[in-house]
Amino acid sequence: MATNADVLNFATQKLIPKWTEQFYQHHPVLEKVILKGNIERSTQGGPYIEFPIVSNGPGAVTRIENGSEVYSSTRRTVGSRGQIYCPRMIYSFVIPGKDLAEASGETAIARLIKVYPEAALMEFHEYIVSQFVNGDGATNNVQGFCTLNGDTTFNPQGNAVQGALDLRTVANQLTRTTFNITKTAANGWHNQYQNVTSFATDGRSQMRRAYWDASLQGKQGGPVDVMLGDMVSFNNYYDDLDDQVRYQIKFDGEKGRGVRQGLMFQEAEFYVEPELDYTLAQFSSNPVGVIYMLKADTWHLYNQGENSSMETKGDFAFRGPVKVPGQDAWEWEIVLSMQMYCDRLNANAVVTGTANP
Repeated sequence: MATNADVLNFATQKLIPKWTEQFYQHHPVLEKVILKGNIERSTQGGPYIEFPIVSNGPGAVTRIENGSEVYSSTRRTVGSRGQIYCPRMIYSFVIPGKDLAEASGETAIARLIKVYPEAALMEFHEYIVSQFVNGDGATNNVQGFCTLNGDTTFNPQGNAVQGALDLRTVANQLTRTTFNITKTAANGWHNQYQNVTSFATDGRSQMRRAYWDASLQGKQGGPVDVMLGDMVSFNNYYDDLDDQVRYQIKFDGEKGRGVRQGLMFQEAEFYVEPELDYTLAQFSSNPVGVIYMLKADTWHLYNQGENSSMETKGDFAFRGPVKVPGQDAWEWEIVLSMQMYCDRLNANAVVTGTANP
């Protein structure tokens, strides 16, 4: 008996919540952000959001000597507000009617799901992850999503935005703009940075320095808790530990297969990021290795949309099927209207040169 497009869609919709959660769990940064409760679902009210920035304490101390002093109520944050647009991206794919007509039974339906909607969603996931760590999303038209790579820009809605974390010293970050706020010496709106000359010589010491520089900012949010590194940098760290490996951590896939493994660095979970490629043209500073150090408490994730049948919830939501005019085929869409932003850059860090042996 042939499979109806609506039957396939019904089976796919049953699996979507599991696939969506798998995306969040597959990437340690997103999982940490969600565990911190920093996710806003179905955000409405306009194409962008504004958020307050607190890089330093908001006031000043008055020393009382005779009791008649007037408070020094200086507002050092100067009302800084970040701004970020939410992109809307749609991944569309077509299933030939012939494939549906020839699919008979549960095994055939399961095979169709694996070949079409599941493969489509996994590819969309990979596009977003690569954009997040490299900023190379223009290749696959997902350059609207935020990137950590400060050597390049992302484009959520027509205007280029500098990547979140600069791969340069604090002094060289000043006057650059990130999330609509210009970095100055006074506002503390910058990320921490260190460079390694040779991992065998100063690799771990420079990593510790960047880790503590970032961890001591916004102490209420805890220390840096998640790190991402390219394969070479991660292996340099692993080899440098020798017999001192503390313990290994991992995420398990749906059937218990290891999806992502990592090591501990101080109190942070350090993961290899297979998508991170410092040799890409987007890394114009020629960093020769990149390790991102993130304090998840300073990162936020939100999506726009709430009607699952129209504009959708924007969280990798499936829409369709729709008959393709003039073809024996059905079209599905995966809708993503989601964005990430950081409200305290100086609690995050980048270490470069970590691929040097």
